Amino acid sequence: KAYGADVEVQEFKANFLGKKDIAAFNIIAKMNPDQEQRIILFAHWDTRLIAEKDNNIALKDLPIPGAVDGASGVSGLLEIARLIHKNPINLGVDFVFFDAEDQGNETEGTWCLGSQYWSKSIKDEKLKPEFGILFDLIGAKNASYGKEEISYHFAQDVVEKVWKLAASMNKGNIFQNRSGGQINDDHYYVNSIAKIPTIDIIETKPTGNFGDYHHTHQDNIEAIDKNNLASVIQVVTAVLYKVSDGTF
Repeated sequence: KAYGADVEVQEFKANFLGKKDIAAFNIIAKMNPDQEQRIILFAHWDTRLIAEKDNNIALKDLPIPGAVDGASGVSGLLEIARLIHKNPINLGVDFVFFDAEDQGNETEGTWCLGSQYWSKSIKDEKLKPEFGILFDLIGAKNASYGKEEISYHFAQDVVEKVWKLAASMNKGNIFQNRSGGQINDDHYYVNSIAKIPTIDIIETKPTGNFGDYHHTHQDNIEAIDKNNLASVIQVVTAVLYKVSDGTF
């Protein structure tokens, strides 16, 4: 709201980690709501309530700090909103912060509950943005981003344009020309249910694994590289302004 966005909260009930009917909240913000051409950005704002990968048994049942897996994506979206507010853009930009993304288990469909709910709520074709970009696990030390395979399946053109733009901005060492593996993240439901072509900028190692911090108490502020985080923000901000002026 401080950056001039129209903000609404979408409440829903979620079942996770043995708990039922937990109140959960997606946060939706629209900048330049009257603009017909729109791009949408996503992140999840919840952090995992357990740390099943932590080597310290005493910490396994405690919530992780979630600096990378949660806070970094949110901070990226908030910074882009600040930049748009400071430097007006001829484009509608929507921001959706998903809840209950990171509380799943080995059962299919237990992850990404907020994006599943939000995607089912999108009914009006006229309100659908041109494409979307999801931030997840961004800004960690030594993080790099491959071309994630679900993103490539649903929105190959967007992936290629974003990675080409990143290379032109000397960010090719971070936005790497390699496969990012297949990650069943929020964008899967946005693509398959809401039918909005959406890509995922997510850290995976060339081996296909997540960082060592993942779902441990090492996912704290010490895991963050502010320059890496800034690079992702800079590239996606450039995407928005290029869409606005017709050069993307």
